[in-house]
Amino acid sequence: MKKNILIIGSGSYIIDDNYGNGVVLRSLLQLNKIKFNNFFKIIMFYRSEEKKIKLLEKLNDIRLSEQVIIKDLSKLDDLIEDNDIFASFIGVPDVSHSFYINKFINKKIPTWIVKPVTDNLEEALQIKSERNSNLLWIDYHKRFDQSNMLIKKYIKDNVYGKLLNYSVQYSQPYDLPIGTFEWAKDTNVFSYIGCHYVDQLEFLFGKSIKSFSITSNGTKGKVHKLYGQDCYDSVISIIKLNLEDSQEIVCNFQIGWSDPKGTPSKSHQRVELTFENGRVIMDQKERGVEVWDENKLHQLNPYFFTEYFDSYYNDYFYSGYGYESIKYFLEFAENKNFENNDSLPILNNVLFSEYVLDASKKSLREDGQWIKMEIINE
Repeated sequence: MKKNILIIGSGSYIIDDNYGNGVVLRSLLQLNKIKFNNFFKIIMFYRSEEKKIKLLEKLNDIRLSEQVIIKDLSKLDDLIEDNDIFASFIGVPDVSHSFYINKFINKKIPTWIVKPVTDNLEEALQIKSERNSNLLWIDYHKRFDQSNMLIKKYIKDNVYGKLLNYSVQYSQPYDLPIGTFEWAKDTNVFSYIGCHYVDQLEFLFGKSIKSFSITSNGTKGKVHKLYGQDCYDSVISIIKLNLEDSQEIVCNFQIGWSDPKGTPSKSHQRVELTFENGRVIMDQKERGVEVWDENKLHQLNPYFFTEYFDSYYNDYFYSGYGYESIKYFLEFAENKNFENNDSLPILNNVLFSEYVLDASKKSLREDGQWIKMEIINE
């Protein structure tokens, strides 16, 4: 088996931010130890001596990080040509996704990437046309959240009849795009976090989605004042979703970088589904764990990604659906036998969100005009 795992990027989801631990590196280090007996060399990259120093400082605070090898990014192409890469992880801003995706899948390297695919429909469809595009896994980790898997079961089993309305409220603190995400000016909040719940519609209904119409409007506060143009504090969207059986579902999204710094949680997420014969309401922030300290109340989501103490092994371990996504991707990279599973976040199963993000941006630019799109499934 090939020995190297490459990680491009060292930002919040890879290592950490001021709201918590990053998922990717910690999950990889643990899985390499307990599943692969430290077989893999995990390689991270830096662009300058200044970035190298900062990366080493961060790694020094992470358990098991002695496994990590760091290299100058200029060595990347040589490593790819060595043909000894088991998998790659890409955690960079959306505008650079296409560049790295093509670099890796052209060499038949299983590749994990942060969501969305590219936030550029034309680029995403171009990647889909490439021969090895079935090796691309997009980290829509909410597909592995037990509460969302429960919704999937309700719909598959037709427990409450047809879904009529799908409603999402999802917000984060405004200081994330202002103080933490340097690249926030190049995206909008609907593309950055709203895409998770747009993808959930494809997770629930798959290729039965035939078309949709969307209207989007943005609110202009601190974030918009700083970055201007298409970078709004919140985006409010209505989507009329059309399925192959002529069923129509009305979906409303309120997605924002609009919470104050004092918020008890990095993300507030509430999903409501209204069926013909019932309702499902899931507050995905209220997971039942609160920590009170001298500064404020912290509401933790232990189901996402957390470190806990295991009394059987007398050791610390990471777990959660973010961790599960990394674990399942490594199994995918090892076996490459999941192409026909339409529930996994491989490229062909997540393109609906790229259509919606593209149409939403058009609607924002046209002051909320309705945009209609047909979905091309091949």
